[in-house]
Amino acid sequence: MNQEAFTDLVAFIHEQSRRYEVPITLDTSIENDLGATGDDGEELILKFSKRYNVNIDNFYFTKYFYPEPFVSKMPEKIEILSVGHLLKAIEAGRLDDEVING
Repeated sequence: MNQEAFTDLVAFIHEQSRRYEVPITLDTSIENDLGATGDDGEELILKFSKRYNVNIDNFYFTKYFYPEPFVSKMPEKIEILSVGHLLKAIEAGRLDDEVING
């Protein structure tokens, strides 16, 4: 693991989520632990993509984030997107299922 990249990513996530009290590890879930859901989750990933030059063309937001509660029916389950996945995406230059599950 690139410690410098991880430290920078943690600072970015704290800044974006404003959840400074949450200790961030590689296993921290963006949705479940940090509460980034719906539009907030999408905004975080868009800013992440821009800051770290990560291609998100094949990232499916609805697979990893619940929708806003008033917009549509809530799915029963979503996949976990963790800080470790984001770190892998920085290294790969893209965020997609292959990077997440690889």
